[in-house]
Amino acid sequence: MTEKLPAEKDVRDARKRGRPVQMCPQKRETLVLDCAIELLSERAPEDVTMADIARRANMSKRTLYSLYRSREELLGAGLARMSKALFRPLRLEERDAPLEERLRILLTFNPHREKPEVVIEMLRTVIAEARSYPELSRSLSRSGPAHAAGLVRDELARAVETGEVALSADEIAAAAELLVDMVVGNAIPGLLDPDRIPRSPEEQNIRRDRAIHIFLHGVCRGKA
Repeated sequence: MTEKLPAEKDVRDARKRGRPVQMCPQKRETLVLDCAIELLSERAPEDVTMADIARRANMSKRTLYSLYRSREELLGAGLARMSKALFRPLRLEERDAPLEERLRILLTFNPHREKPEVVIEMLRTVIAEARSYPELSRSLSRSGPAHAAGLVRDELARAVETGEVALSADEIAAAAELLVDMVVGNAIPGLLDPDRIPRSPEEQNIRRDRAIHIFLHGVCRGKA
């Protein structure tokens, strides 16, 4: 049998002790959130403990508490990251595109590994447990569509400055929220009906384009 080198032995022993090996804080936090999201997709929030997350991340609870002060804070960060990942900001090379195209980019769903049905189940659970875990529901409320509305609001403000749209300063935030609502749609039927099939990416894109067109051009014909 080949003898283990000292460095290899150190790595093996560290893994047995459940400690991440030479992991920078950013990678460690990413790993923790990945594990939290995985567990949230498998169980209800009340069934996900700090010990479970530490075990899944192969680290100690002490390390976990050095990153997050409480279980609710950690789970909230995991939900917020998952929600914010659904929409992305413009890249530098996209900022000179026409406004309609910029809005299309900002309002395109970009789901990662989580399947739509998993996201919906997590939403149902958080809503049902909102009184018991208010910070989780508040965190979710501040992310997701609210995050997208912030991106759209900033872009509409820039479009006002360049003369692409005519909105007063006090109309911009409401207009951004309205457009996001038009694109995302009413989530309540999907949350209430367990058999409802989420819209496909193609259906989502069709709704997005229709909503942006109506938002920018309206539905009334001009008088001759």
